[in-house]
Amino acid sequence: MSPETDLLTRLDRELDHLPAVPATAYLLHGKRVRRRRRAVTAAGAASTAAALVVVSLQLLSPGGGSADGSIAGETTASATPTVDPAPGPDLDADPDFVAPEPDNPVEAQDGLDGIDWFTTDDIPSWAEEYGHHGPVDLTADGRLWVAPGATVRRVVVDPYGADVPGIAASIAVEAQCGCNLQTLPGEEPDPDKVVWVILSTDGTGVGGGTMDDPGRWTDDFELWVDDATSYEQGRPSFAERLVRFDGTSLVPASPGVEVVEQTADTGYPASFASRTSAATVTYRGTTWYVMAADPREGGEGPWYAAAEGDTAPDLAAYVKAWHSA
Repeated sequence: MSPETDLLTRLDRELDHLPAVPATAYLLHGKRVRRRRRAVTAAGAASTAAALVVVSLQLLSPGGGSADGSIAGETTASATPTVDPAPGPDLDADPDFVAPEPDNPVEAQDGLDGIDWFTTDDIPSWAEEYGHHGPVDLTADGRLWVAPGATVRRVVVDPYGADVPGIAASIAVEAQCGCNLQTLPGEEPDPDKVVWVILSTDGTGVGGGTMDDPGRWTDDFELWVDDATSYEQGRPSFAERLVRFDGTSLVPASPGVEVVEQTADTGYPASFASRTSAATVTYRGTTWYVMAADPREGGEGPWYAAAEGDTAPDLAAYVKAWHSA
């Protein structure tokens, strides 16, 4: 699973109203967001990018945590090894932060107890894209494949719920893996890298989804799942639930949100947007930074992005980091 494949899809979906500007302009909203969405076709159909190999699945009965399983010629392996957590965000903290409504208050479980999962000695062809793969994938019938050497730390089962058209099964995973993950230019692969992945399938093919880095804008896994599921569920994103434009200023979009400070000096030129603003806001005792813009091109209205208050020392530093990091 390549963590980069669906970046353009996600940007098209969320930021297609933006004009052509340097990629650094989208820093926290897209640069580190790693997306993929695999096109799945019926047997005999032609892929628009490359030929897809139709893989026959031979599935065992649900194992509730068993590592046994087979996929058309792939060998099986024992349960995945335990790996010490990588340094970085406090991934073990579960503050149970409740986002403004309409939220998706999911609850993550530790490990794979009760999950129908399996692993293989080698990487199945359907779990690779352009020679890369991630820590997990989802089969057409909703079984979770775990890459050899990967450790699943936390799981949210069926984060999209039962009412999203085209999603027959879904899962969100916090995993640690020295997988063959793609990196940004200049980055060295981290053998103990922790990533967040959300996967779904329509029931006819191998799942596709989203991969992200903990701490990029939040270190709260459950809040990330809430935000990642918002588009498909027809809900506003987390940032859109914090603030909205009222004229040229940002105002609270939900009860309990307070705009503490804001500035129109966002680093965007007037030719880019009719209005832009960055703000420091608080909600339920937690501080957030928000970047918002209403681009002149595209005509689809403003966009908003949020980041936890500990990602920068103050609002001016947040604005600078947005454009320069």
